[in-house]
Amino acid sequence: MKLLLFTLLLQTCFSVYAASDASGDYNDADEAALPYVEIKYATDFSQLAAIARTQDKIIMLEVSASYCEYCDLLEEEFIKPMLRNDDYNATVLIRKIDMDSYYQIRDFSGDAITPDEFTRRLKVKLTPTLLFLDANGNEVSQRILGINSLELYGGYIDEALNSGLLKIKSQ
Repeated sequence: MKLLLFTLLLQTCFSVYAASDASGDYNDADEAALPYVEIKYATDFSQLAAIARTQDKIIMLEVSASYCEYCDLLEEEFIKPMLRNDDYNATVLIRKIDMDSYYQIRDFSGDAITPDEFTRRLKVKLTPTLLFLDANGNEVSQRILGINSLELYGGYIDEALNSGLLKIKSQ
């Protein structure tokens, strides 16, 4: 009897493991049920600033790099779910920039610049970094560097967004 229970327990464990990938997340069938979202690259901050200004929105900028695995984690676990949520879309413009890219973008003044130069101006040295900017390109909340705790990270983002929105609305 004990052997039968042990065998059933092992079978259950293996079937649960087979339904999930190595990270513990469920397989692609569960992800297919979610609507597709794509994080837009910031290409023209002067244009983005005009939208933020007229709609009283905060700009949340993810600074990433092509080699950054933690950036992928941040995007899948937090940024893409935020893009699927209308509450965030009403108050936040979410964009991303790869600091190791060489394509030209426009800064808040409308001048052509590379992402590397842009992120150096903002003194970003670590990826991922989340910046919370107003329509003038000023940081309105404390930036979030790296990922130290997945369990608390969403709260850090919400806190930064809320305090930044308060600053923007009081300007």
